[in-house]
Amino acid sequence: MQVRRVLSNLFNLCPSAKSCIEVEVEEIEQVIRTLGLQNKRARALQRLSHEYLYGSWTHVTQLHGVGKYVGDAYAIFCTGEWRNVTPTDKELLPYWNFLWSIM
Repeated sequence: MQVRRVLSNLFNLCPSAKSCIEVEVEEIEQVIRTLGLQNKRARALQRLSHEYLYGSWTHVTQLHGVGKYVGDAYAIFCTGEWRNVTPTDKELLPYWNFLWSIM
């Protein structure tokens, strides 16, 4: 799958948020070019990485480009706060329902 290959190459180039802001934006653009909108996406990745490292955010949805899906996924998979969200995404919802079923 194209996205998996791009992600693999992107994480090879930028294995951390710090490395993402240190690499030239053109290098990120080249890696993600096949996905389209590479200029916008590359700059968004660098902005997100910078805010993640140096911003005064208290919730992941305060970071640039992070919306409901990522906020819900973060609560479900990273913080254990899955009871505090109600996902609407078709991929997150079955797992969220499963978590409720084993309670």
